[in-house]
Amino acid sequence: MDASSRRWVARLIRVGLVILAMAVVASWIGRRTPERPAHMRVETDVPAPDSLRAGDVQIFNSDSTVDVILSGDRILAGLSPKTVHKVRTELGRPNSDSGLGGSIASLVKKTVAGAIDTHMEFSLADVRDIRYDEGRLYLELNKGGDHLLFGDTKVNGERRANTFRADEAQRFIEAVRARKRELDHR
Repeated sequence: MDASSRRWVARLIRVGLVILAMAVVASWIGRRTPERPAHMRVETDVPAPDSLRAGDVQIFNSDSTVDVILSGDRILAGLSPKTVHKVRTELGRPNSDSGLGGSIASLVKKTVAGAIDTHMEFSLADVRDIRYDEGRLYLELNKGGDHLLFGDTKVNGERRANTFRADEAQRFIEAVRARKRELDHR
């Protein structure tokens, strides 16, 4: 085999190994990435606090970094408007990097800033009940099991993001139960 043929074989082997490595990494990431539960959707159209209707409720966790909203026949959970504003302000600062690194950083910042106010959405039709336990809100699902709102959320390395004041949580629970009764009688 001449030198030219050996180079082509070496290139083909290299390309094959790169493709194999990419497949292994994609497979590993696929196994590690949790699937989105069927009872939960992602919502980017979150009602502003001043647009909530009668019976709708918005509560904030103990440090006001996340909120839970009852709006119509759905429960929305995500970052609070205060936190979204703070993150967008931080992301809006100009890059000191230039060149390719600066371009990539700018693209990532724009993408994050555009998606930062996304909320998890739960249909009330999928929720059997809601309860409060040790500062946390749990959705009891019709298909069985519970969903802990903000279960693994950490803010500044602490789990305060998933704790709510008892009086606020109780107000939210009562509103959800009232809305479920109202929807069941329609």
